[in-house]
Amino acid sequence: MSGKQRLITDVFAQHKKELSRVGKTKVATTTVDESAVHDVDSETAQQLLRDKEIDVLKQFDLCWEYGPCTGISRLERWERAEKHGMNPPDQVRRLIMKHEDETNYTQSLWHDYPL
Repeated sequence: MSGKQRLITDVFAQHKKELSRVGKTKVATTTVDESAVHDVDSETAQQLLRDKEIDVLKQFDLCWEYGPCTGISRLERWERAEKHGMNPPDQVRRLIMKHEDETNYTQSLWHDYPL
């Protein structure tokens, strides 16, 4: 056994940037149709909104204050919490009702996992 102490970083590949090449690459200039950029921006904005909505629902799933979420839909869980006076977020119910045909919105995080 060698006397040299190994570091945890020794097992990972090291990537070094070549500083001499930074700034020397040429970027091809292209013209972009502004309507295409607008479409991409609106799609990106839609995706960001969707991601934020899903995050709100995931936080609801992870909050044990409203009871377990396995085996029931998010709406059933919300209604159960409301029935027991736990005051679940109204935003969660609105999101579920707005997207009632999409399982990403209606089912909890654990829906795809067997009980």
